[in-house]
Amino acid sequence: MKKYMLFFLAHSLAFGLGGIEIGTSQSPRAVANPAQTATISTESPFYNPAASSFLDTGDYVYFGLLGVFPKYTIKYEGKTVAKTTTTQPLPSFTYIKNQEKIGYFIAAGSLGQGGFLKYNVAYDRIKNLDITAFNPGVITGVSYKFKNDLSAAFSLRMLYSKMEAKGRIDTGQGVHSDIKAFGIAPEISVFYKYNENLDLGAKFLFRTKLDYDGQIKTDDGNIANTILAKFSRDHRKDFPSVLSLGLGYNLTDKDRLSLGYNAIFERDKEFAEDLYSKYKNTYEYLFGYERILNEKFKWMLGYGYIDKGRNDHPVADMTQLSCHQISTGIKYKYSETINITASLGGNFYKSNTSNLLKYEIETTRREILFGVAFEKKF
Repeated sequence: MKKYMLFFLAHSLAFGLGGIEIGTSQSPRAVANPAQTATISTESPFYNPAASSFLDTGDYVYFGLLGVFPKYTIKYEGKTVAKTTTTQPLPSFTYIKNQEKIGYFIAAGSLGQGGFLKYNVAYDRIKNLDITAFNPGVITGVSYKFKNDLSAAFSLRMLYSKMEAKGRIDTGQGVHSDIKAFGIAPEISVFYKYNENLDLGAKFLFRTKLDYDGQIKTDDGNIANTILAKFSRDHRKDFPSVLSLGLGYNLTDKDRLSLGYNAIFERDKEFAEDLYSKYKNTYEYLFGYERILNEKFKWMLGYGYIDKGRNDHPVADMTQLSCHQISTGIKYKYSETINITASLGGNFYKSNTSNLLKYEIETTRREILFGVAFEKKF
């Protein structure tokens, strides 16, 4: 029974590791204002590439760094069996080249669940099993401005995913699993300026298909097969398709309201079907407010609710907890061609307590985020 429980815990962690949410790539501006689908900025390739067409003609470079300070724990019968407080550094980059009608862009960063996430498992025969997830990716494509109020873009998201488990059992023997995968998915986006005050945006990201193939190195085949069975064989963990809708409205010359909605289609994803049912779809409801304070400073405020539906599995993996996002930020216009942004936010998740085969499992999660970004027009 204990080995079965450990297998399920390790499997849930290995394939359910969460960094920040899966709906969009994370950047410092999106921490300050999460509703980015109808926003024109150098970070638009992450959220709505078509919006980048409405930047002025020229070349743009953006660099960002987001620090995520997590606290995740899973408790089994009151005892902590898995946890992480390891800081996740999430760098991001974009380059945009806009001509009169056509634009080109490339972006890189953390795409999807997690940036660089380390978990430690200690239970039964496993004393220290460190599980690491790493999901960097690249977005590249082209945008076209049909007329002064409408643009569209086509892009590809290329994702590299790596998960690794290293540890020792109480006999001193080692367990080492290394899993790598690559996936590519198209996305299409549109941006429409309805009038001088109202902007509308939409994007659809197709499902990213990933095939994991892992190898285990150990002197103890039984413990490896028991704990990491699905970690060691071909396994699918596709990233879901996402529909994003956004609205931006200028309330006054200085005040702007942003609204966003992401539908994340997870319903076809299913693991360990003998223990819990299919995932439900996720819905994100996002709000942003920006105010121009003076010719140098802009203040941003954001709120988001991530609704995971009724994904109360017996062991709730970290990506299946509903969440409130609260954030703020400042944008500083250093010169006519250089802007600097700083942001601060928190993700506050609903904890989950459930029973698995009469044993109580408690999952808790929290993240504090701090970001800085630099952008320049050439």
